Amino acid sequence: MKARSLDKETTLVSGSLFSGGGVGDVGIEWGVGIPVIAACELVPSRAALIRGNFPETKVFEGDVWTLQQDYVDYFRSKLKGRRPWLLTLSPPCQGMSSNGAGRISASIRSGKRPREDERNRLILPGINVLEQLQPDWFVLENVRRMENTIIRNERDQPENILDCLARRLHPLGYSIRANILDFRAYGVPHHRERLITVGCRVGGLTGKHPPVPELFSKCPSPFHPSSTHGGDGQPPYVTLREAIGHLPSLDSRDLPVDPTDPYHCVPKWNDRQYFWMEHTPEGQTAFDNDRCPVCRKVSRDRSRTSCSCGSPLPRPQVSKANGTRLVRGFRSSYRRMKWDTPGGTLTMNSGVISSDLKGHPDQNRVLSIREIILLSTLEHPRWKKAYSFEGIEYGRTKKGDAFSKKLVREVVGESIPPLAMARIVERLAELDDRI
Repeated sequence: MKARSLDKETTLVSGSLFSGGGVGDVGIEWGVGIPVIAACELVPSRAALIRGNFPETKVFEGDVWTLQQDYVDYFRSKLKGRRPWLLTLSPPCQGMSSNGAGRISASIRSGKRPREDERNRLILPGINVLEQLQPDWFVLENVRRMENTIIRNERDQPENILDCLARRLHPLGYSIRANILDFRAYGVPHHRERLITVGCRVGGLTGKHPPVPELFSKCPSPFHPSSTHGGDGQPPYVTLREAIGHLPSLDSRDLPVDPTDPYHCVPKWNDRQYFWMEHTPEGQTAFDNDRCPVCRKVSRDRSRTSCSCGSPLPRPQVSKANGTRLVRGFRSSYRRMKWDTPGGTLTMNSGVISSDLKGHPDQNRVLSIREIILLSTLEHPRWKKAYSFEGIEYGRTKKGDAFSKKLVREVVGESIPPLAMARIVERLAELDDRI
């Protein structure tokens, strides 16, 4: 895909940091037609996915702290000193928390460094790259609680991540806005909320939207796309039935793999899991199963594991030396989704029924690999090519398998849906009159 110059300073190309398998880049390059010329990714299997699906993209594999200058130098050499139009950053979200600045600050002042998740600080080399390359636009995608996350900044001081971003980039002429977006509102058929922070240094636009003290707002920002689904006069959200209702039935005990499609496959359940879930209605959790499947008597006591007739109730339970007790967990686990709403949030544990809202609406199983690919929009009519996971070993890939089921579930579960990324980048292009 050929890049083109927008003016004397900027080339219409993109780069990504913390790229995962390049899933978000699908929306940028395949969807909007903007070449992604460089990507930085720590995990070898995900870096291999980028190489396989984006053969013209330069992949920097390894720690961004070590590779940040190489990444910057590559852009400067490739673009002959021009700026890239866009950089996207999706730093790991597992470490994000709402730790208070007061406690962290007190610990630093007393000489005791607080417990911290070093993944939170990965935004710092990302900001270093932004400072040096100064793209016309940047998009930072992360979990919604990032707005409250405190990190130890480059000065070894506690600082809110968004405040750190503004302190370092406002002086370079960036206007920055952060909003929480629900990707259902853009045609993605599963519920996923993320904090999307957009930075702009396009001259005419920064004058209209100057830097402000409060970057985060619940009100929609002009830099963010308007919803296309679910609002007044708009099509309703895309439902689970619309997205995956056409696929053949599977069963976690009797038919875990579609013989015509190796991606349409699910993990097997043990007999206890199967018993609990086969009696769970659509949209409900097995914890609420109150009818005995033997005598049909209803037990209103939610703490019971067996019926008065002596038969076990189909509720998640574990055996103890002195009997049984209910499994401890959130009531969103062992729960089925609903056909006529978008799916539950896709996570790296999409194959685990005890995780949050993972049950198929009426079949005794979790969602298949094919289904999560469809719900993530990684497979979508808009893309002119198919994304491939094949040929990359990861985890316990069985001999003879063309792809790793674990790799697919993890990469899809931690990535921004490509359709959502395409909508975001299209909005930036709408605002930029050079495109």
